[in-house]
Amino acid sequence: MSNNSGLTRFLAKPWIDPLCLWGMGWLLPAARCWAAARSGDVDSFAKALDLHAVPKAIAARVKQTGDLGRLSTVAQVGWIEAAFNDGHNLDLAERARREAAHNFLGHRFSYIWFARRARLPAVQLDVPLPAELTTVTGDADPDQFFALPASLLTVERSHVIEHSDVREYWLRFPSPDDAGDTCYVHVYEGRAIDGAPPPNLIFGHGFAMEMEMMRADMRGYRGLAASGCRILLPDAPGHNRRTAPGLYGGESFMRRPPISGLLHFRQTARELATIITWCRANGGGNVGLGGTSLGALTAQVLAERMGTWPLAAKPDALLLITTTDKVSALTFNSSLAAITGLDRAAKLAGWTETEIDHLARFTDSSATAPLDPARIVLLIGTRDDVTPYDGGRRMAENWRIPAENLFVREQGHFSAAIGLEADPAPFIRTIDLLKRQFGR
Repeated sequence: MSNNSGLTRFLAKPWIDPLCLWGMGWLLPAARCWAAARSGDVDSFAKALDLHAVPKAIAARVKQTGDLGRLSTVAQVGWIEAAFNDGHNLDLAERARREAAHNFLGHRFSYIWFARRARLPAVQLDVPLPAELTTVTGDADPDQFFALPASLLTVERSHVIEHSDVREYWLRFPSPDDAGDTCYVHVYEGRAIDGAPPPNLIFGHGFAMEMEMMRADMRGYRGLAASGCRILLPDAPGHNRRTAPGLYGGESFMRRPPISGLLHFRQTARELATIITWCRANGGGNVGLGGTSLGALTAQVLAERMGTWPLAAKPDALLLITTTDKVSALTFNSSLAAITGLDRAAKLAGWTETEIDHLARFTDSSATAPLDPARIVLLIGTRDDVTPYDGGRRMAENWRIPAENLFVREQGHFSAAIGLEADPAPFIRTIDLLKRQFGR
């Protein structure tokens, strides 16, 4: 996974973080336009964005977005046929899918100036009233709220692309929370070493990070798997292939704060339980669970709330990249919430610290580690204000993370993630832990 280029090291510095945050403030409203243009219908575009008129140049752009979307859909259908049906030329179908998806996803950049001039919001907000939290959670305690269904759904594996160093394939299954929503998992499987099954690392992506819709393996996970590990990369709900019409990747997580976040964590946790169970039944080996940013927060919430789960659904280790302890408070104290207006909208809807405290029972980290601290690897950036550093430091102290598992870098939220490409020590440490024999 390591990428020692001078450019990567140059970008993995704290100066990049305010620039990335500023860029998201421009890009997300453009993505909002792109999502509204997905059908290619100009009237629908205007209605979705509450526009009185659409300039001629933008109308042409909307139609182009629709054309690119249709090409991406056709490529996706062809890929499904190759992956899960006839297996014919799967490698070519995958390249075609990624190329079409990359072109479609990249078209959002063409709306940046229009979105800015039209003063369009970053998120199509529909903030619920605080009373809805009780309606959603009912009388359930947190572990009951996150309890798994009586039986997990069957996981289907695709045909395999045999590379010289790894086997590449995909998994799919209906989401336990929505049978109409298919969860996809991209897998790179390294070769067995000395006859032992390779360990598993399930790694979740961050908010709006849709590498499955871009050309090639941009983060180098194939190389990581080649070291003797099975890397599983699930599409989070509302991202990549799972983005709902009219929304951009990740918008569903932020649209109804903070309840949309809570429901996202529960749905994703149940999907991850399905993947963990599949790993144990297919090749064995220890199972690590991790992620960066939103992926890390999800893994952390899952680990805290898996008390009622069967042993086969629980991870053996955690890898948390840029996370914080008070997940419930991110609606108000994250710089990302500030640039998207979530904090102001939630306050206007009546959300106060009292309601957030109730939410904290379901999402926030406890004073003790949810599993053996020797099996938890944590990376935090001292300049992180998206998932605030102070919370990550508190969590490391409360959980008593061993020094060899704790990586504290003089970086912010984005530079810390970029820095992993140049220095993947947290990944290497986690895989080393997973290769050991754990007593379960």
